[in-house]
Amino acid sequence: MPPPKKLTDVAASLRLKVQGWLARWAAIDGRYKKISIAVAIALTIGSGVCYYQFAPNAWAIELNGQQIAVVSSRLTIDEVLQEIISEKEAQQLQEVKITDRLDYKKVRASSQEIIDAASLKRLLQAKVNLVAEATAIAVDGKIQMVVKDEATAVAILEELKQSFLPQEPTARVQEVKFVEQVTCERVEVEAGEIISPEAALAKLKGTETLSEYTVKKGDSLWSIARAHNLLVDDILAVNPDIKGEHLDIDQKIMLSWEKPLVQVMVTYSQEVSESIPYGVKVENNANLYRGQERVIKAGVEGEQRVTYQIVTQNGAEIEKNVLAKQVIKEPENKIVERGTRLALASRGGGGSGQLAWPIRGPITSRYGYRGREFHTGLDIDGSTGDPVSAAEAGTVIFVGYSGNYGRMVTIDHGDGLVTRYAHLNGYNVSTGDQVERGQIIGYVGTSGRTTGSHLHFEVRVNGSPRDPLSYLD
Repeated sequence: MPPPKKLTDVAASLRLKVQGWLARWAAIDGRYKKISIAVAIALTIGSGVCYYQFAPNAWAIELNGQQIAVVSSRLTIDEVLQEIISEKEAQQLQEVKITDRLDYKKVRASSQEIIDAASLKRLLQAKVNLVAEATAIAVDGKIQMVVKDEATAVAILEELKQSFLPQEPTARVQEVKFVEQVTCERVEVEAGEIISPEAALAKLKGTETLSEYTVKKGDSLWSIARAHNLLVDDILAVNPDIKGEHLDIDQKIMLSWEKPLVQVMVTYSQEVSESIPYGVKVENNANLYRGQERVIKAGVEGEQRVTYQIVTQNGAEIEKNVLAKQVIKEPENKIVERGTRLALASRGGGGSGQLAWPIRGPITSRYGYRGREFHTGLDIDGSTGDPVSAAEAGTVIFVGYSGNYGRMVTIDHGDGLVTRYAHLNGYNVSTGDQVERGQIIGYVGTSGRTTGSHLHFEVRVNGSPRDPLSYLD
């Protein structure tokens, strides 16, 4: 069957031809006039019926050459499209437009095929691509994010700079700049690609970076975290398979940290008031034992005004130079008398006799204050490798490395009494061993915080350090 438009054209043409024939017949004989009038009326009615049956009554919408819907009015299409664009522009997007090709044509359709304006709106919202003019923020030539306009982009970058300015009231900012090349570019993008100012600022400040690390001999979670400016908890968070603190050599672990897209460098000057530390003048006193000190005159700190030029990068100080310095008050030295008399670690030391001496040799530092530090034990001089004996029978409760103590053995003697043997070169016992008084438990060394080979011997009662000389035989 011909399309509806062709059918109406055929009907009209046929009607005109028949009317022409009847007009000629009427000219020949008047008897045919009534017949011609009746036929003309019939043809006119027939063509009207044909037009009504087959004439276009709706508008078809084609999206990129494919029909997607039929509506009753072209005006409905225009109104729905304008409503969709207006809603996007109400979200403060600029110059929103449709990039797809939309075509419209008249068609004949049944009432079931025709959809209403609400259905058309939902359909177009799902199918058409909307773009808007926006502003992209590029770092070193690479677009990293898109915001709604240039004013928003400039405000975000300014807020980023402000977040890294010094907070001290005496600071005088000289320069604020980005380390990277940061530019703003005009672009056309799909509306869904435009992000909020808050999301853009967060992205500029940091993105998570993962890196694989291979465990080496001597590594621990603590040392790896410190070397990479992380926390142990940061490592455990991205390595849930790590149980406890044990690591194997050549084990692969992941390290995670935030890497900012943009570095803000700030140069400023600042004037501060600083104390000048006093010096210590030492005078020897042969009447005092080694390790004993007596303050003759307390030190007094001085005062100075210093102007610094400081450079920070994302808040971290990377450079600090002195521009000017003015001494307001000179410091006064502390005068200390320090003992030079030796005490021998041997029997007859005047103690309670409860504990045996772990080694024999000169006492190089006694229990008590050493300057500003409190010495919690007794330092006994010895050579590396000299055997160290248990001061009393007990249970070994610790064997290992412990910070400034270095290699250490700890023995529990019961009733709250514990002894420690530190700075060892090696061990002769293991945790859990039962030892006897005088049994060799280790060897003198220089491990931990020490300036020479010696034994640091410590006595603790209920967790508190006590003077070992009060317990030694």
